[in-house]
Amino acid sequence: MEKQEKLLSRGDFIKGVGVSTVAGVTLLGGLGSLMTACSKGADASSTSTPQWPLPYTKLDEEKVQKRAYEAYMELGG
Repeated sequence: MEKQEKLLSRGDFIKGVGVSTVAGVTLLGGLGSLMTACSKGADASSTSTPQWPLPYTKLDEEKVQKRAYEAYMELGG
C-alpha cells in the first residue's frame, strides 16, 4: 500500500483556525458565566440597581462651556 500525504491549503488552514477560535471563545464565555453564577457573593438581592430614569440636575452653562473648551484644547479636538 502506498502512503499518501494530505496537503493543507492556506485557505483551509485559516478556516480551521477561525472555527477553532470561535468554538474556544464560545466555550470559555459560557464557563465564565457559569462560574460567576455559582459564587457565594453573587446574590441577586445583594446588588442594587440605580433608580431609572436618573434624576435630572440643571447644569451651570458657564462651567460646561469652560470644561468643554479646556478638554478640546488639551486633547486637540
